[in-house]
Amino acid sequence: MKGSISSSVALIAMAASLAVADRAAAQDEAATGGQLQEIVVTAQKRAESAQNIPVAVQAVSGDALASAGVKDLVQAATLVPGVVFSRAPDDGLAMTFRGLGTVARSQAFELSQALFVDGVFMGKGRMYTTSFFDVDRMEFIKGTQSTLLGKNASLGAVSVVTRQPGDELAFDARAGYEVERGGYTLDAATTVPLNDKVSLRLAGHYNDLQGWVRNRVTGNWGREQKDLGLRATLRVRATETLTLTGAYQYADNRQIGASYQLVVDDPALRAAFPTNVYGDATFDRYTSQFTTRTDNGDTFHGNKSHIASLKAELDLGGPILVSQTAYLRYKTNYVDDFDFSPTDEVNFLRDEKYRQFTQELRIQSPGGDALTYMAGVYFLSSRWHSVEDQQWAAPGVGGGQLFNGGYTNDFLQKSKTYSAFASGSYEFGGGLKIAGGIRWTRETKDIVSGRTPDAGIQTVWNTIANPPFDPTPLSHNVNFFDGNVSLQYNLTDDVMAFVAYGHGSKSGGYVETNTIAVPPTALVNGKVPAALVAAGSLVKDEYTQTVEAGFKTMLLDRRLRFNIAGFYTKVKDFQDTVFTGGTLGFITFNGPARTKGVEIETAFQASRELSFNAGFTYADATGEIQPIDPATNAPALDGNGNPVFGWYRRSQAPKVVANAGVNYNAEITDSLALELGASVRHRSSMYNQRQELFPSKKLTTLDLSAGVRSADDRWGIQVSGRNVTNELVQDFASPSVDPIPGALGAYLAGPNEARTVTVSVWTKF
Repeated sequence: MKGSISSSVALIAMAASLAVADRAAAQDEAATGGQLQEIVVTAQKRAESAQNIPVAVQAVSGDALASAGVKDLVQAATLVPGVVFSRAPDDGLAMTFRGLGTVARSQAFELSQALFVDGVFMGKGRMYTTSFFDVDRMEFIKGTQSTLLGKNASLGAVSVVTRQPGDELAFDARAGYEVERGGYTLDAATTVPLNDKVSLRLAGHYNDLQGWVRNRVTGNWGREQKDLGLRATLRVRATETLTLTGAYQYADNRQIGASYQLVVDDPALRAAFPTNVYGDATFDRYTSQFTTRTDNGDTFHGNKSHIASLKAELDLGGPILVSQTAYLRYKTNYVDDFDFSPTDEVNFLRDEKYRQFTQELRIQSPGGDALTYMAGVYFLSSRWHSVEDQQWAAPGVGGGQLFNGGYTNDFLQKSKTYSAFASGSYEFGGGLKIAGGIRWTRETKDIVSGRTPDAGIQTVWNTIANPPFDPTPLSHNVNFFDGNVSLQYNLTDDVMAFVAYGHGSKSGGYVETNTIAVPPTALVNGKVPAALVAAGSLVKDEYTQTVEAGFKTMLLDRRLRFNIAGFYTKVKDFQDTVFTGGTLGFITFNGPARTKGVEIETAFQASRELSFNAGFTYADATGEIQPIDPATNAPALDGNGNPVFGWYRRSQAPKVVANAGVNYNAEITDSLALELGASVRHRSSMYNQRQELFPSKKLTTLDLSAGVRSADDRWGIQVSGRNVTNELVQDFASPSVDPIPGALGAYLAGPNEARTVTVSVWTKF
């Protein structure tokens, strides 16, 4: 890596930002600077000031995302306190809000934080890692928000709002070159008014960026990301009361190579580790992998998606009728090399096809009245088909039998969701406001699940440890009643106190990943009978309750925003996944979980040029689990054979996540303006697997940016650096899929993203 270049850029930017901050503090204008801009969000399906709603929501603007060099949701999450978002080697997602979230190795389940793009629900985790471009803002909504946002917002939601067509001709473009690792990004968008009633916006994005873990076998830096995105949005004012907005987006996302490596912590074990095969086993962003299943020998993830939507808004002379129709589909092809050696011992080949249709119809009152209301119905239909070929070969382990022999999991799931919801609020005199709502949901899942051993290869691994079963029909039907209620009181025009309660849910069903291990005596003709298939893959429904209370304030003539809230969330039958690294493989099951803590969010406009922002989340997230007995690698039992349970820290749940930033913007000549920024993110230590296993050390990263722009805001040049001090810790860790490294003391670790330094130019008019 070009460390000297990036270090120089980082030091120059840091020195400049500190010097400017000192100079700005001495300016007389600091005491008479401008006010903070109002943050408008749509967290409750209508445009509202974030300061006026009893919801913990943080919005990150598209300009802020561009300045920080953010191109996807994983990177955007680093800008938000209390949010952690990491990815397992197979792109299983670990997203936590306030310490809780779904560890989704099983793609049959949605996450507990719903994702919306322009109001369209993204029903699968694969869509969480697509590229987002031409973004107006990202809203991170915390707490249980199931009434208006739906069944999968039990722990929060993310709403991505893209830029919409305007009434004037406009164009903007940005090109960036990544100095540190190599690669580039291209973004362009234009709005074209076709007449006084019709306007079109076209946007495109492409990036080709090298990764941060070098594969010594292939020479590639993984995960290399090649992303193409295209979107067209057409707005039509059909009549004075009817507005139609149609959009279509295509994305082709490719990841080449893996950002994971084998690690051995014990020096004595590392000295005996076969480094000539598996690499040096030192946590250093280097790996040794090769597979014959791809042309270049690297792991490959490909995902092509299509999103089409039509939104109709009809003004009924006060109330507004809104209809939103959407169709989504994607096709995924994954080749994962999990033996972490130059040989072909373990490969997972996965193909997925998904399609989804949604329709929402709602009526809502206009804002600004003492009484507001919203009511509607929602329908979702989806079909998901996953075929995963797990190719195993570990010669010499277990007499040449155990861990040898592959099999294929074939899982087809059709689901339907029907919902009806209603909410309202009433503002009494004297600043008192009460709000509440309910939502009924009916969800059905019809599944066919089967497992087939590789033809001609019959071993202990694919006949006993992972026994086959015929295509088995399974079904899961459930009704949910969820709701929210809140009370808020305006102590002054700029100080609001609130207390809120939310009840949410997420359906269970059946997972495609569980081993479904049964005693050989329970097999019928060498296969698992249907009743045991159902019992071994069933996961219960999840129920969440959240209580929070706090204050939202605007002080010092609206130059200081200070929000604070305490929260408590408990989850019944939390859906959890663990990879044992042994014969039990993946297990998804239920157990109670909870989190409690406090959040602070603040911003200060010191002057027209200088502003500060900060956020802090303390979350104590724990879960009750049946731990794995290290002696037997099986769930722990007491002397009488009864399950033993205990409370442990949740995985991917640091107790403290904090952010702080400073920005300086000022004209330096009549035609030029200077822009400087610095931000720090701190994440305390955390565990990566259940039972407080595989710890990650604390991580503190520094981001810097410096640039100039024209005074009329038509063009600019910027240098931005992320993690400029190149801190290195584990973002994710687990047992190794390949049993041989695990037997030698090695485990799988994913380093956090290394330093990036991007030089970009932009223009707009």
